Amino acid sequence: MKYFILLFFTAFLLLSCSKGGAEDNGPIIVEEPDPVDPPGPVDPPDPVVDFTASLEGEWRADIYESEDVGNPVSYPYFSYYPDGHISVLPDGNDYIMFWAEFESYRSIGSTQFVEDQIILEPNNSVFGRRGNFDTYDNGGSWLMSVFREENDKFIGFFHAEDHWYPRNGNTIAWKSLGVTYSTDKGKTWSEGEQIITSPKEKPESPEWGGSGDCCVVWDHLNNRWLCYYQEHNIYMAMSEDPKGAPGTWKKYYNGAFTEPGLGGNETKVPGLSPGANPSVHWNTYLEKWVMVWHGWGNSAKINLSVSSDGINWSTPQSIIESEQGGKAWYATIIGNTDVESGQNARIYYADMKGNGRKFKARNITFFKPGE
Repeated sequence: MKYFILLFFTAFLLLSCSKGGAEDNGPIIVEEPDPVDPPGPVDPPDPVVDFTASLEGEWRADIYESEDVGNPVSYPYFSYYPDGHISVLPDGNDYIMFWAEFESYRSIGSTQFVEDQIILEPNNSVFGRRGNFDTYDNGGSWLMSVFREENDKFIGFFHAEDHWYPRNGNTIAWKSLGVTYSTDKGKTWSEGEQIITSPKEKPESPEWGGSGDCCVVWDHLNNRWLCYYQEHNIYMAMSEDPKGAPGTWKKYYNGAFTEPGLGGNETKVPGLSPGANPSVHWNTYLEKWVMVWHGWGNSAKINLSVSSDGINWSTPQSIIESEQGGKAWYATIIGNTDVESGQNARIYYADMKGNGRKFKARNITFFKPGE
């Protein structure tokens, strides 16, 4: 009996405690863990400076790591690109770019940079030809520098190649330079005319030579065109004609622009090492002209030099070499456009080994002396 009473009393106490706990503490609430916020955007890593190049008292430049450049507009000759100076100019909220191989294509993009080009417009080539005919451009002609004259009127300066006639599959080129004009923003062009030719006669048998691989800028300090081109060394010519017409060009010779563009004598540009494919822009940050070009040989590098007058240039400094044991060629610096940049810009070039060509780009930042 006593065990029954003890069990009853224990059960009563437990029931009382349970009721009292519920009344005293309220309902039992299970707390959920704090929700985990979704991860926010991750800051991109700081760009990596690959190396620095400089010339004491003149300039310094940080050259950032290389990037592969794709083919955003399905350019049909991309495996051979770049093959010369890249030209781009603003058009309202867009940018027009010209792609060059043996003929030129035209694209529209949202910025001045290659990666932001959107579409070929039109989808066929706009300038140049190649064929078995006896002309100075039977091996092709392609736009190197394009400018807006006014509204829809463009001026284009081009590189042309004569592969001899009959061509018979020959690819060796005798080069010259010309000018052409457009009235519809570069969708169609007039027949080109030569403006600069070599002082040497074209030989009977195919031989690499002639005056070609150019870049043209408008010298706003002296109201004239300056054309930089190569014939193993870097040469230049000048025209004070706003249209850069044939017969108005004078080659730089012994310190002055005195020789005719068509066949005249020439003196190499002071200060520059031998090479080809010069690309020149006015740098608003340095307040100087900046040139990049490549040297010769199987391990050729891209060089950089600056100038206050566009004629006399500082000691060249190498800034880019091939990453695959080959040569670096065909450089163009694009800032605001291909002919004007500030402190920060982007340099495009070809990394070449054998028959392989990789389209590359690097960011580049310029610094004044003492910075």
